Amino acid sequence: MVNITFFTTNFRWLFIVFILTFCSAFGQTFFISLYSAEIRQSFNLSHGQWGLIYSTATLSSAILILFVGGYADKIAARNMSAIVILGLMAFVFGMAINSSYIFLILIILGLRFFGQGMLGHLAMVYCGKWFSKNRGKAVAVANSGYTLAEASLPTIFVILMGVFAWKMTWLISLVVCIIILLSILFFLTVERNKKESGNAGTIQTGMNNKSWTRNEMLKNWVFWIALPGLMTSPMFTTTLFFHQVHLVNIKGWQMSEFVILIPFYSFTSLFSLYIFGYLVDRFNTKNILPFFLMPLILGFTTLAYANSYLTLILVFVFLGTMQGAYSVVYGTFFPEFFGTKNLASIRTVGLAVMVFSSAIGPVVSGYFIDMGYEIDNQFMFMSFFAVFASILFMFVSFKTKIS
Repeated sequence: MVNITFFTTNFRWLFIVFILTFCSAFGQTFFISLYSAEIRQSFNLSHGQWGLIYSTATLSSAILILFVGGYADKIAARNMSAIVILGLMAFVFGMAINSSYIFLILIILGLRFFGQGMLGHLAMVYCGKWFSKNRGKAVAVANSGYTLAEASLPTIFVILMGVFAWKMTWLISLVVCIIILLSILFFLTVERNKKESGNAGTIQTGMNNKSWTRNEMLKNWVFWIALPGLMTSPMFTTTLFFHQVHLVNIKGWQMSEFVILIPFYSFTSLFSLYIFGYLVDRFNTKNILPFFLMPLILGFTTLAYANSYLTLILVFVFLGTMQGAYSVVYGTFFPEFFGTKNLASIRTVGLAVMVFSSAIGPVVSGYFIDMGYEIDNQFMFMSFFAVFASILFMFVSFKTKIS
């Protein structure tokens, strides 16, 4: 189950996909939402207005990715990674100095596009193209970057916000981005030899032993049946963390204690990443599809009725398990079903779907909150939707054949 040689031999390339996802944290909801109260106060925004700004910017970033994401098939990994991180740095700096409502919208758009969107996209494209028989493990390593960021950055920056003005902490984020950029330039001095370690000597095909194009995928029923399940985790997890301050208030918890418990989510996610990475390499993604959303169903059902920190720990364990599973399945779904020849172009659609779903969740939930429907009353609907998505995944699993 543990192949140490794989990790040591491919350290350089695994570090790249890991650090790309770690750096994406500065455009992720779990990080930006730490500043929700400060942003709403500074710009005099309601929950619904802030959710609308956030979701509009996120949705716009999803549209941009459709046009830009395919360049990862054409531009060298070193250059592409540097361009995207420099873009992220510009908007991180913008958040530190901005006082304009209009520029706030543009800044959130930039953070979401370069951070949540492009950096994660690059990491998954490189996993798909650089690795074959060990793709599940590579995706697990890549997603460990998300996990480490989720486990460490909220606590660190909540502490920093108690010492510095909140905008000043974004300058600290900028310094972190600079260090990450330098590390990527150091490790990616040459492009990866795809034949190294027997990982990716040839282009891999998908269903029906075919290299699918983006247009062909969009005409195939598999993508559309899988769509609700691919949307479920980012839509609902983003909603939860975006409204975490509101959730803490209505549950009567303390934000500092809530944040301290997030590592249960993060470490469970990390453990789950490697378990599901192994399972995907062993049994293929299509055989995992019908079952991997079960922890999400259990997690949100439990959270709907949670009234203690002990119960919250259980929720974080369920949701962490789901997040690890989803990250691996999402990272391997497109190369397994549609091949790697046009992977960057194909994944732009999947990424746009993921970003779109993470955009609509907070705004819809925010307006329900404004109408008096508290976030904990919405969790059961999320569980029922996940059940529906799992049933659709069964059709995909049973009706397809992977070469």
